[in-house]
Formats: sequence, C-alpha cells, structure tokens
Amino acid sequence: MMDMIKKNDNIDGIFRQYPSTRKVFINKSLRCVICEMNRFATVEECCLNNKVKDVDGFVKLLNESVDEELIG
Repeated sequence: MMDMIKKNDNIDGIFRQYPSTRKVFINKSLRCVICEMNRFATVEECCLNNKVKDVDGFVKLLNESVDEELIG
C-alpha cells in the first residue's frame, strides 16, 4: 500500500479528507481531535508534543485506518 498520509501532513487536512483517522488519535489518547492547533500542526509535531516515539508507526496506523468505519 502506498502511503497516502505523510508525517508532515496537516492534521486538520487529514481529518477532513480521512475522517476515520480520528479514531487512531483517540485510541492513542491524543487530544488532537479537539485541539484548535490541529489546523496548524503536522502529524510529526503532534507525535513529538505527545511523546509518541514511533512517528512512522503512527503514520502507518493512520494509513491503515483510512477506509475503516468511524465506529467499530
């Protein structure tokens, strides 16, 4: 699978294009879903600010969730 989401992508843009990715942030207890800074922050910045050590792994989870249902 080709990565659709990159670590330098804007979080708000990801949420708009791929709403199902929100649950990845929620499952990792990241508040980016409700944070106003998601309009400006990238995935990598969010991971660094929230001490997520495996940024590439997190991006992989986001890409795997692109076609999933929001509930489930």
